[in-house]
Amino acid sequence: MKKSAGLDVSLKEVSICVVDEDGKVLARGVAPADPDGIAGWLKNMSIAPERIVHESG
Repeated sequence: MKKSAGLDVSLKEVSICVVDEDGKVLARGVAPADPDGIAGWLKNMSIAPERIVHESG
């Protein structure tokens, strides 16, 4: 199953939403706004998305 993660980035936190190829929400959460925080959240949730997108404003 292909997964995509959407990131809504702010200065202190990143809101994350992971969906499958049909658009079904698999996970939602918040991580610190740094690469290690985002990677740690995905790793803790055992999610390896094929695509990561971010809101650009």
